Amino acid sequence: AHNIANAETPGYSRQIQDQKAGTPKRVNQAYGMMGTGVDITGINQIRNEYYDIKYRQNNTLHGVYDIKSEYMYKIENYFNEMTLEGFTTSFDTFYDSLQELSKNPSSLTYRTQVVNFAQNFAEYFNTTSTNLKTIQEECNFEIKNTIDQINSLGMQISTVSKQINTLEANGGTANDLRDQRALLVDQLSGFVNISVNEQPIVDASTVSYFSIYLDGH
Repeated sequence: AHNIANAETPGYSRQIQDQKAGTPKRVNQAYGMMGTGVDITGINQIRNEYYDIKYRQNNTLHGVYDIKSEYMYKIENYFNEMTLEGFTTSFDTFYDSLQELSKNPSSLTYRTQVVNFAQNFAEYFNTTSTNLKTIQEECNFEIKNTIDQINSLGMQISTVSKQINTLEANGGTANDLRDQRALLVDQLSGFVNISVNEQPIVDASTVSYFSIYLDGH
């Protein structure tokens, strides 16, 4: 019922019961022992660490190329090379006007054209420069927000890890909390390259250190 109820829950891992045969009873019969059915010894998650690692590695790459694609698309729009108003067109028009002026340097008409095309070319550069600076400011602001999100995820992971240790140290099962932590780690992998290590604390088999490394740190 728990698995069915959480079928659409993000990050949920299916859980199964660990079972073993119940301790048989001795009877005074020829067959000697009578079975007592099945004992439930625990509830575990169906989760594969290998796939977790692969997912997080690829999620990091997806995050990198997704944000690069977004900003390259913005930059591409400002250069407008696929329209009649891009850098190549502006430069070629200005260059052609200089060529025409070189053939007839005394012509006031050609001089005026060169000045006008030069002004247009300069305005194009100034506008492009302003737009690129705007993108840079947006990028810097997004970096700050991303750092805040990374720190927030780190705090949440730390809090959930403490809850897991508290519950498991008292003999409880923290499968749902472990799912919650794994989902937070998955979200973190979308921002930075991470690796995860969980080691039991000496003399405390039910309590563990949970460490996350960002680019090995």
